[in-house]
Amino acid sequence: MVEADITTGEGSFRITKQYYGGRSARVVHLGSGRLVAQADEAENFISSLIRGGTSGPAGLLWVRQGITGMEKRSRTEEEGEKQVRQGLLESVQGEVEAVTGGRRMAEIMAAVKEALSDMVTATGRPKTGGRYAAAIEERDRLAADEGRLAAEVTRLRQALDQRATAAARLVELDSPAEREERRTAIQAAQSRFDAAKAQNEKLKTAEAELKLVRERRNAAEREFKAFTEAREKAALLQEEVASAENNRAEAIKRRRQAADAIEMARENVDLAEAEEQKVRERLTHFEAATKAREAFERLADLKQRLAEAEKVRQNIEEGEAQLALMQIPTKSIEELQACEVEIAKLRAIDEAARPSVSIHYEADAAGTVTLDGKILADGEDRTYDGQARLDVAGIGTITLRSNRPGRNHNQIVQAEAVRTALLASMGVDSLSAARDRQAKAQQADADLRG
Repeated sequence: MVEADITTGEGSFRITKQYYGGRSARVVHLGSGRLVAQADEAENFISSLIRGGTSGPAGLLWVRQGITGMEKRSRTEEEGEKQVRQGLLESVQGEVEAVTGGRRMAEIMAAVKEALSDMVTATGRPKTGGRYAAAIEERDRLAADEGRLAAEVTRLRQALDQRATAAARLVELDSPAEREERRTAIQAAQSRFDAAKAQNEKLKTAEAELKLVRERRNAAEREFKAFTEAREKAALLQEEVASAENNRAEAIKRRRQAADAIEMARENVDLAEAEEQKVRERLTHFEAATKAREAFERLADLKQRLAEAEKVRQNIEEGEAQLALMQIPTKSIEELQACEVEIAKLRAIDEAARPSVSIHYEADAAGTVTLDGKILADGEDRTYDGQARLDVAGIGTITLRSNRPGRNHNQIVQAEAVRTALLASMGVDSLSAARDRQAKAQQADADLRG
């Protein structure tokens, strides 16, 4: 296949000819891409471009084609083409010999070199500013424009295809059956949407109510927890207040006794001062004689005070020893109290979880029911462990089995073991004994401080 772009007064064209298999010929306008001619019309278009026909110099264009043709031809066609080629060669031979020899050939070569130097450099590169360089720039620019326009054409073609598809779809959608089907579908969808919207509103309302109930439950749990803690703290404070009241009453009593002693001492001091004044007046004349007696009395007084001080020191040491034995850490008592509360709670839970049985007799009932040999009174709620035996007169024996897991038993045993260890570490046998001992220790500490 051979393609050639030519420019005539009518515009630019691309001539395409294919030989051997699938022979064809066509002419396309380069500006618009429009197919101008094909097959025989293309051959006529090409012939119209060649001046003088195949008998002139332009006939040389077909010489090689005639030689290399592989299709079968008649002898007459081959002889005719051979005569044409001979005539062409004879007519051209003289002109070629005239051009290729002598001064004319040198002039032609000089003219060609001069024309060539205007377009390319000595190394064969396009000369800047020349027609060849301008043609290359124009070619590149046109190639870029061609690529841009091809992309634009592709995009527009895709848009046209999409428009045609949309138009066809629009025609389908505008049919009465389609419109009725869409209207029915829209109504059904609107109904479902309204139902879903109403259901969503109900769900939001239920979620809000659930959130409010949860908040109320959480608030109630917090208030119950605070109440339980306040009640336990109040019990502890009540015990501490009772102990403090006892200490306060004892301190007031002792303060009153001390005030009475001070008042008596003041009276004795006043009397002593008066007596001293009298004694001083009386002993003025006997000062020298009484110095020895006063020294003796002072020595006796100092010995007595020393004995009293020694007795007080001994009492203090004994009180400190007793206080060391009686003192119990407050933390141990708090742990013991927490353990007692835990044991009571576990026992309450265990008691509440125990199975029970009760019976209500008819007014005219002839007999009674016994639980493990003991009569079960009307309306009495009696608990049992493991299993129990109901004896019903006239019916038989009913065996009740709880089969409940003893989950709290191990916890109670562990809590009681902790309580026993705490009591053993404190040297008491109960929480009340520990508190009494702590109160006595506080009283002893107060006495020791006094």
